[in-house]
Amino acid sequence: MKLLLFLLILLAMEPVVSAECWMNGHCRLVCKSDEDSLIRCSNRKRCCVLSRYLTVQPMTVERIQPWTVPPMSKIKPKGNINGYRG
Repeated sequence: MKLLLFLLILLAMEPVVSAECWMNGHCRLVCKSDEDSLIRCSNRKRCCVLSRYLTVQPMTVERIQPWTVPPMSKIKPKGNINGYRG
């Protein structure tokens, strides 16, 4: 009888293991201090994702890209272009 009562209580308890959700987050009632909540899980808990995964650091480019350089002016040289006399 005690075993049956123990099994009944054990099955009635909600599992402690949190399910995974979006971007390797975890479904929790309250997010930790270094986590943010964006969406809800299927069990109506918050999907807590680490803040560092949500923030994109700015990136600087140290080289000159062809689309950033102004085009060179096209001045036609005087004379024959292909080098032939005539």
